[in-house]
Amino acid sequence: MQTITIPVDKKKTRRQLAGALVFVLLGALFVIKPFLFIRSDDPSMIRIIGYICTGFFGLCAIVLFQKLRNRKEVLVIDAEGITDSSSGIAAGRVWWRDVKSIRVEQAAGQSFIMLEVRDPLVYLQQQQNPVKKRAMELNYQLYKTPVGISAQFLTIGFEQLLPLLENAFKEARSR
Repeated sequence: MQTITIPVDKKKTRRQLAGALVFVLLGALFVIKPFLFIRSDDPSMIRIIGYICTGFFGLCAIVLFQKLRNRKEVLVIDAEGITDSSSGIAAGRVWWRDVKSIRVEQAAGQSFIMLEVRDPLVYLQQQQNPVKKRAMELNYQLYKTPVGISAQFLTIGFEQLLPLLENAFKEARSR
C-alpha cells in the first residue's frame, strides 16, 4: 500500500482561530465590563461566564495556533496503520492489527470516524497528557472506543476520508 499523507487545512484553521480569539475577547469583556451586558446590580454570573469563556476558548486558540505552526502531516495512512495528530485528542499511532472495525458516529452535527480497537486500555494508557487522556476516556465511555478521527482540520472532507480509511483497513486485513 502506498503511504497517504494528509496535511492540516490552514484556511479552516485560521478561521477557527479567529473565532476562538473573538470569544476570548468577548469573555474578557464579560469579566472587565460586565455592566455592558447586564442590567442587574450583581455582575458575578456574567463574570463567571466570562472566565469560563476566556479559559475554554483561550485553550482552543492555543491548540489551533499550534496546528498552524505544525509543518508535518496531521494524518498518515500506511500499510501498518495510521498516525493521527489531527485533533486535540488524537490517539497517535494506531496499528491496523489492533483495529476490529470502523464506524461513523455523529456528535454536535459533525461526523466522526471511530476505530474500534481490540484493547482500548492500551491506547488510553499510552496517553501522557491528562486532559487528552480524560477526553479519550469519555470517548471510550460514549462510543466504546477511545480512537476517533475527524476531518474538521484536514484538507480533505469526511466523504473522502472515510473510503480511504476503509480501503486501507480492508487491504491490511487481507494480508
